[in-house]
Amino acid sequence: MIWSTIKLRAWQLRGLFLIATSVSGLVLLGGFTSVYESYELSTLDLWFRLRYSEEEESRIAVVNIGESDIRALNEWPISDEKLTDLLELIIEQQPRAIGLDIYRDLPQGDILGQERLKKLFTANPQIIGVEKAVGEEIRSSPTLRKLGQTAMADLVIDRDSRIRRGLMSVRTTDGKIVLGLATRLALMYLAEENIYLQATEDEQERVFLGKASFSSISKNEGAYVNADVGGYQVILNWRGGQDKFIHTSLEKVLKREISPDFFEDKIVLIGSTAHSLNDFFYTPYSSYRSNLKQMSGVYIHSNLASQIISSALDGRTSIKGIPETGEWFLVVIWSFIGAGSGLIFLEKQLLERSSLLSFKSITFGIIIPACILFGTNYSLFLTGLWLPTIAPCLSLLLSAIAINSYYHQGQTKLAFTDGLTQIANRHFFDRYLQQKLLHCQKSNQDLVIILCDVDFFKQYNDTYGHQAGDKCLVKVAQTVQDCIRESDLAARYGGEEFVVVLPNVDSNRGVLIADRIRSEIANMQISHESSQVSSVVSVSCGISSLRITQATSSEELIAHADSALYKAKQQGRDRAVLAEPKEVE
Repeated sequence: MIWSTIKLRAWQLRGLFLIATSVSGLVLLGGFTSVYESYELSTLDLWFRLRYSEEEESRIAVVNIGESDIRALNEWPISDEKLTDLLELIIEQQPRAIGLDIYRDLPQGDILGQERLKKLFTANPQIIGVEKAVGEEIRSSPTLRKLGQTAMADLVIDRDSRIRRGLMSVRTTDGKIVLGLATRLALMYLAEENIYLQATEDEQERVFLGKASFSSISKNEGAYVNADVGGYQVILNWRGGQDKFIHTSLEKVLKREISPDFFEDKIVLIGSTAHSLNDFFYTPYSSYRSNLKQMSGVYIHSNLASQIISSALDGRTSIKGIPETGEWFLVVIWSFIGAGSGLIFLEKQLLERSSLLSFKSITFGIIIPACILFGTNYSLFLTGLWLPTIAPCLSLLLSAIAINSYYHQGQTKLAFTDGLTQIANRHFFDRYLQQKLLHCQKSNQDLVIILCDVDFFKQYNDTYGHQAGDKCLVKVAQTVQDCIRESDLAARYGGEEFVVVLPNVDSNRGVLIADRIRSEIANMQISHESSQVSSVVSVSCGISSLRITQATSSEELIAHADSALYKAKQQGRDRAVLAEPKEVE
């Protein structure tokens, strides 16, 4: 019995290992096809929306150009004269940097206004214009371009049309490095604090800036699969939307309806928030609950600038993924957790036989580990570490389901298998015979059963001991099993008795099989000094045929076989006897 328990435990642990490794392999295979990418990215979006509210960024001020501002100007694009007026009012308050997030490669308005704007640009190196550097090129103001006061306004858009990465810089085809608008403005701001960029030459291309270090993401970092990571990209650590930044409208600035220190010592970003200008993008905050609300480009640049400044000055956490090998490790680990926890609670359910444990096994085997997974990943996200969630959760779930199926398969096998001989037990035989009998009666087919009894087995135990007797029964059972077809059944009927069910076999064939069983057991040459019929272990067989006996139930058919076995013993044992029709009477 101990050996059977050990074998079962080994079988279960072997199954746990096979299931956990197989499931994790399948999940990882699916990961190579980017099937989880959109779900993982949606989970990252959820983390941002669930995260505690960030403080307002006091070092950045945004000037919105909305629909009401365009109506008040009664023109668009804004003329050089009006733009000069706006910039002069901002410059009066001595900001550290001004980002003009408006594509402006052609002069607008009269000559006087154009000349004023050129002089303003030339006299104020803190003004930075934007250009498009990736794809179809859009140039900035010729004056700003000549002065080198330009930056890139390009954004990185994921496959699902959302922005989750910030483009800090790119290297053009001629080898020139172009900084992003947010990067350039942030570096200008930090220069006032004597903080400058320090680059390294390691594989991660890390750069140090004050208290922060930044590293360009890899193409398979986090949930990304073969992402386009051209340029120097980082995962955006969003502060929030418009409400997280000091902001005002263009009209209020022109009318001087702002405080005299509104822009003082700040980064100032000027950009469109008018829907007619179509400078809006989906972000992690564009949830279905908010009707997919989009964010204007100027606030996306504001978020990246805030991320750089706050990381350098305050040590604010950056969001980083883990290497691809780390993601594989997590999938494997959670697969083993799913299989292991599932097995533990399934065993507890079996031992305690409580109906409530079925619910508990699901709760503790799947739901609670899944909650721990999500809770752990969210907590780590708050510290700046972005771990995959969906792939490990799927691995956990599938392993728990698979181990449940595997475990019940093992329990079913245990319930219907004789613990000593490892062939079918009496319970399984009763069910099997009932089903086969009904089938053969309906289809008018033959059915034969053979009852086998080891001759003088009690004396064998008395002579050689019970351990030797158990070994003898195991050998006899294996021999009986080897003498029949795969479609037939051999079972331990009780004690030293065995039974064989032969569907679609006539009585003559049944007799031949019984004689083969008897002969093969004798050929094993298991010594039996106490036997009164042979010097080796032998068996007596009683054969019952459905067609000959015309039995109407499994009990009747067994009774005919038992009667024939009794007759074989009366005739001297070590023989096979076929039940006759007269025995039904």
